[in-house]
Amino acid sequence: MLVVLLIPAGAMAQDWGEVSEATVNLNVRKEPAPGSAHVVTLTKGQRVRTDFPQNGWVAVFELDEKERDLSKAIGYANAKYFKTVQVKKAEPTPAAAPQQDSGEGEVKAPVAETPPPASVPVSVDPSRAPVKITSDRMTYDEAGKVISFEGNVVAVHGELTLWADKLSAYLLADGQRKFSADSVERIVAEGSVRAKKGNTEGTCGRLTYLVGPQLLKMEQNPKLQDGPNSLTGEVINFHIKDDRSEVIGGEQRVKAIFMTPGNMKVQ
Repeated sequence: MLVVLLIPAGAMAQDWGEVSEATVNLNVRKEPAPGSAHVVTLTKGQRVRTDFPQNGWVAVFELDEKERDLSKAIGYANAKYFKTVQVKKAEPTPAAAPQQDSGEGEVKAPVAETPPPASVPVSVDPSRAPVKITSDRMTYDEAGKVISFEGNVVAVHGELTLWADKLSAYLLADGQRKFSADSVERIVAEGSVRAKKGNTEGTCGRLTYLVGPQLLKMEQNPKLQDGPNSLTGEVINFHIKDDRSEVIGGEQRVKAIFMTPGNMKVQ
């Protein structure tokens, strides 16, 4: 299942179930039972559609699901951790009278609208740009304060895009801080890691991204490519904001390749 951490707005309400908002970070399970397999975690404030109440549980659907079909449910969650969102309905608007000589009529149709759901970004940088992460699976460890993403992971932060097999977002150590838009301290990506900003692209086995200073630390055979120019070493630090690189050699000597313009004369 695709997990998108930035929820799209503007979904229209349907005429079944309820538009519900999670009041806490809430696990959705495969069956309506506490021990059932975990499917996905709803973040506090995320809106979904709920229906089919049973023994204190409700079936959870995507907000824009049109069919009242239990087979289309994401899973089940405890009803007490939802609050119902009141759906406003617009006043009926009469249609223009038909332009004809005989007969007069007026057509009225109510239009239902759903208030746009609040965005739930994973993290923000100093300029308040959200980090958007998609993956096949997501787990949230409250005790360890880490959110893990696995399978086809893509993370976007401003002009930076990351691809990896697995990504872990570590929350700030403050014990009082809950999962929120400004709570991610660092992101660690592993497995076929690729990072790209403009014409600069890097690959490595493990990448650590410090969100506040916007610093990429590339390890395990890192390579940084900027057009025809490239850098390799044991560790490459790339400063996102000012496009500055630092290379550490260690046992593996630093290697830099710089291509000169074809029209440059060399004495």
